[in-house]
Amino acid sequence: MSTTDDSVARSMGIGDRGPRAEGTVVKLPVAPIQRVVWVIVGVLIAATFVAQFAHDAFGQSTIINLFDSDQKLNFPSGMKIILLLASTALLAILGLAVSDRWHRVRWFGMSAVFALLTLDEMTYMHQHLSDGLHDSFGTSGVFRFAWVLIYLPLVLVLVVCYWPFWRKLANPFRTQLLIAAIAFAGGSGGIELVKSKLFDDRHWKLSFGLVASVSDSLELVGLALLATALLTTLARVTNRVTFTLER
Repeated sequence: MSTTDDSVARSMGIGDRGPRAEGTVVKLPVAPIQRVVWVIVGVLIAATFVAQFAHDAFGQSTIINLFDSDQKLNFPSGMKIILLLASTALLAILGLAVSDRWHRVRWFGMSAVFALLTLDEMTYMHQHLSDGLHDSFGTSGVFRFAWVLIYLPLVLVLVVCYWPFWRKLANPFRTQLLIAAIAFAGGSGGIELVKSKLFDDRHWKLSFGLVASVSDSLELVGLALLATALLTTLARVTNRVTFTLER
């Protein structure tokens, strides 16, 4: 260890004078992690429906908004971002783990798509897009949330591009991926049309809140199924992923 390295380590309270450690091993128990994910998702889904009835009975409050999945910067949206980030990372690692170039490119492509979805969720990009289209073109009814007019065609393009890749996947992962995609796309895009129809700029309605909870719950279920299935698949492909810090 150089003098500079030694000074940095001592200043941070994480080292002493001596040889550099060869590496740190972090073990990920797949089954317990999957159970924790599903328990958290189940609790959050139940909580968001309770929050809708509480909103109807007592009005909005800080506590209710923490569990209302249609609101942002709260527990359900936070879990959604965590699952999106986990899926992005696991897809990229799977791309690194496989040797076939054709499959590797497609794993990386899916990772890039989920990285963009993560950014979208963190920046509320599709909500801003909806507001812009609504203000410019006066979209209403089922297209009040007009971002679907942009995103759904992109989803169709992805389906066409990834259909041959999906058919080559082995079960049960292929079926799990299909169910996860249907749940996530159905919750975020399909039910969004119903939400748009029920949306009222002036008055919040319980029916809208419940449909919004169904939409966000399907998204959470789809993402949880994807992340846990990817974790299982990665464990079958390799039992160790090593990250090396090169200086």
